[in-house]
Amino acid sequence: MKRKVLFRIPSMEMGGAQKAMLNIIKCLDRSKYEPIILLDIFKGELLLEIPRNTKIFFLVEGIEKLNCNGIQRFLQCIKNDMILRKYGLFPSLLKKKLTIVPDIEIAMMDSSLKNLVRSPFKSSRKINWFHSDLHFCSQVNGKEIVSMMHKCNLTVFVSHKTKGDFETYLEQYVYNSLCIYNALNIEDIRSKSLESFDLKEWMLFKRPVKTFVSVGRLVHQKGYDILIEAHSELIKEGFNHQIIVIGDGPEYGSLKKEIILQNVENSFLLLGLKENPYPYIAKADYYIQPSRYEGYPLAVAEALILHTPLISTCVGGVLEIIEHNKTGYLIGFSKYELKNAMMKFLLEPDFVMEIVRNQKRKDFTLHNEHIQEQLEYIFK
Repeated sequence: MKRKVLFRIPSMEMGGAQKAMLNIIKCLDRSKYEPIILLDIFKGELLLEIPRNTKIFFLVEGIEKLNCNGIQRFLQCIKNDMILRKYGLFPSLLKKKLTIVPDIEIAMMDSSLKNLVRSPFKSSRKINWFHSDLHFCSQVNGKEIVSMMHKCNLTVFVSHKTKGDFETYLEQYVYNSLCIYNALNIEDIRSKSLESFDLKEWMLFKRPVKTFVSVGRLVHQKGYDILIEAHSELIKEGFNHQIIVIGDGPEYGSLKKEIILQNVENSFLLLGLKENPYPYIAKADYYIQPSRYEGYPLAVAEALILHTPLISTCVGGVLEIIEHNKTGYLIGFSKYELKNAMMKFLLEPDFVMEIVRNQKRKDFTLHNEHIQEQLEYIFK
């Protein structure tokens, strides 16, 4: 009989955890495992990416799908919040909601961990997937997370660096843990990179300047505020180039204001969220990831797969993806280092071409095979 694997995740909005979950599902041997997804809220661009033969349950409907006015939407938000709180207070209600009893339950994000440890399915194997960097979190909150981790059967860290930093920062050892890198859907990434995209945006790549592309949510973690400053200074110093950012998020307004303040509206472009960011990465001259912290940044791995020369801050699991000066260029997080790295790429085309040659030699064949073996091990 197939083992039922229940993935808990807040929504299917574009994000690294969601993409990681989809790649895990695609790695599963369907003769042995039946994947099921439990969403807090039924919403998100990546809903369309869920394989058709995967069951989906959700606790509330996303308000974006409701045909109602502002007041009704506000009231629906309150109602949704009350429903989610109800499931949090009375987890046994989930037994009525689901038509299955899972053998394995996985919390794909920190926000799902509390509900995982309070699951009404007492006999299920409980696994926590940890993607974050806890340096933004207080010691008290961090130790609460460790306590919940120890109530699970296993915690999976997405990189050795993330696990090491987590334990060092909190001065606690997560004894029931191991590292599994995020799976990569290599054929899908390469295939989607060949798709066409908006003609007006395609013309941006025809400008007579080099183009840096970055993909990520517009949040403090991603470091786009500092990238704007570095870009502005380079432009003033005569190093013409443009930066295109694919993504959306709560910092859109503040970043847009900074772009206007720095007078770089024509060269630092926020193109918003794209269901398929891969043609933009493939079309770019360079990829840049200016993050303050990361777990295992899928976008960096995707740029590597697409043979786009890349600059990334050396945070989280980046060093486990990129070999410095060989398959990419790694830097510390600062305006000064971002400036120097971009300047180096603009001035040293031979160095950049050597990175591309090294990227093309990279063999990803064993990457997913090893992950499949690890999944078999933790699910048995």
